[in-house]
Amino acid sequence: MSLDDHYIVRKVDESDMLGVMEKSSERLTPPADIESTCQIHFGTPMNVVLAGVGGSGIVGEILTDYCRDAVQVPTAVCRSVKIPKSVGKNTLFVAISYSGETIETLHMFEQARQAGAKLAVVTSGGKLFHAAQEHRIPYAKIPAGMLPRVALPELVAALMYALGEVGLLDSHNLLESASSSISDIINKVKATTPLTQNPAKQMAMALLGHLPLLVGREEDLSVLRRFKNELNENSKVPAFFYTLPEAYHDDIEGLQELSQLTRPQPIFLRPHGETVEEQRVNEKLVDLFSQHEYPQPLFFGGVGRDRLAWLLSAITLGDFASFYLAILRGVDPSKLSLIPSFRAIRGQV
Repeated sequence: MSLDDHYIVRKVDESDMLGVMEKSSERLTPPADIESTCQIHFGTPMNVVLAGVGGSGIVGEILTDYCRDAVQVPTAVCRSVKIPKSVGKNTLFVAISYSGETIETLHMFEQARQAGAKLAVVTSGGKLFHAAQEHRIPYAKIPAGMLPRVALPELVAALMYALGEVGLLDSHNLLESASSSISDIINKVKATTPLTQNPAKQMAMALLGHLPLLVGREEDLSVLRRFKNELNENSKVPAFFYTLPEAYHDDIEGLQELSQLTRPQPIFLRPHGETVEEQRVNEKLVDLFSQHEYPQPLFFGGVGRDRLAWLLSAITLGDFASFYLAILRGVDPSKLSLIPSFRAIRGQV
């Protein structure tokens, strides 16, 4: 199957997910009415909690990774049904659910409301939107009708606006910079860019028939998790990741057996502002993979003048690679089978 054959791609991609993805840079903007719906009258919070799971939860993780070096206020992601005890009246708590129907997020939202936290909501509708209206909570209502994982640009832009409202981010300039970087990546990985010049298509070819093993810094966890999740949901393949330096203390002990059990393909995420020491250590890790007869590692990363642009552009490249791998495997990246079944069971518990 040729990834440069547009007829084949369109035939497998029945919902035209690729068409929506190729417009990601244009879609990295907050809702048009957000200035009137998301007025957060709150001084600088003592801490920020970004609550969500799945495709909505990764949004909080991206901003947490960015805020690690850019914001002095502690920022954390909550993916659990139960919120941390630290959530209180001085907390900015943002509930993120694209559908507005995510059970876990609805539970966290109500707990945070009972705890007296300052709340904001990012959603396209559903119960979460109605709860925000009922309790007069600031909200960003983004367009409905997309897959949650595809709506990442809209979710990120809305969340950044909320954080900008309390003075934590210069959201406007950051979004402009990120949009430019995402556009640069899309030009390299879009459907009309041939395989010989397209790093996402090349990565998909290398991953076909292999188990993706992502390796990167703990500080870039959002990129690794997002890529893994997109390989799961779009490509319908298992994948996992090692974070550094943690992996040096435990995960790498299983490398030899892993190569005997399956056909892993290492993929290294080159860090933003990679130091000489990090480069040398990673070279040693590549040597270790080689000693255990792993394939030559693949490498990828982001572009841009700031870290948020780098994170989002690196994620974009991974998203396209997962899409092309789905095409190579002949599976529609938009369709899910196990996730809806489990959600139905979860709703009955």
